Amino acid sequence: MNATAKTNATVQAHEQEAIPQVAIGLIGILSALIGIWGVACLIGGISQYGIAGMISGWISAIMGG
Repeated sequence: MNATAKTNATVQAHEQEAIPQVAIGLIGILSALIGIWGVACLIGGISQYGIAGMISGWISAIMGG
């Protein structure tokens, strides 16, 4: 009986440690995907409007024009 209780406690402890590791991995993967998407959008904007157009568009958005 006592060995079974220790085994169950050990398994539960490992499961509790595995969940945060999975969550951290998932957050890392999603962060990388968001970063890749942002870079792709920046490259697309530069290819369509050029660097000067992107800068003037950014200034226009900041200034409210």
